[in-house]
Amino acid sequence: MAEYQVRRWQAWHHHMLLVMIATMFLAKERLALDETPELLSCRDLVEIMPYKLPNKIVTDEDLATSIIDRHKRPHQAMESAYRRQAAMLEAFD
Repeated sequence: MAEYQVRRWQAWHHHMLLVMIATMFLAKERLALDETPELLSCRDLVEIMPYKLPNKIVTDEDLATSIIDRHKRPHQAMESAYRRQAAMLEAFD
């Protein structure tokens, strides 16, 4: 966690919330598989997730849309950050 970087506190809170939800999921799955909880690893959870969570990707078109959206997000975040920085610089001028 020492090198973990976020731009704002809200991002850190979102990350911590997801970590807590993942930990709760792991604990609940270990309780549900009560005979062999020590054998349930993170890799096992990765394999369990597609069966436990709803799948939004049904067709190849959905998959392509998902990939395109995932690639757009970092660019949108950078553009937003640049706009904020430019606005801050203009405020100081």
